[in-house]
Amino acid sequence: MNSKSHQPRKPRRRERTNAPVVRLILLSLGFWAAALWLVSRVPGIEAFGIRVTILSVRAVLALTGAHVEQLGQILFVGKTSVTISPDCSPHLPYLIFAGGLLATPATWRQRAIGLLIGALVIHVFNVARILALVAVLTTHHEWFEFTHVYLWQIGTIVVVLAAFVLWLEWTRRPARAA
Repeated sequence: MNSKSHQPRKPRRRERTNAPVVRLILLSLGFWAAALWLVSRVPGIEAFGIRVTILSVRAVLALTGAHVEQLGQILFVGKTSVTISPDCSPHLPYLIFAGGLLATPATWRQRAIGLLIGALVIHVFNVARILALVAVLTTHHEWFEFTHVYLWQIGTIVVVLAAFVLWLEWTRRPARAA
């Protein structure tokens, strides 16, 4: 007979409760690194983002009746101008969103829907951001740096995070009975 008494197992200091979060962060960072590498190696990705952004901004301004001239990546609207640089296109915020989305457990159908709707939401937000900056430039030029660097950068982070959280909520809801 064994003289040792059975003692309950001591709980480990840290159970694997943080594993899904760590997995999400590591996979997201891996995707982000791969995407940045790809964008740096394929200049057409940034060029496409800039082209689509310029076309979208011009289309919305045309709907308002504003006269827009374009010289390369510079848009002239009235007496003001904006340069649409790679940082002005939504491809980098979208890649952050996509990295989190692809790292999260979901069906491929849910991921595809999330990627498409996320691209649309982030693009529409970006066009609205640029239009607002054009308005700031034409009415309160002195506010441009602050709104461009602080308000809209934070706004972009909030939109990307909100889109991701809404997608998570959508994927977590129970399936409806047919």
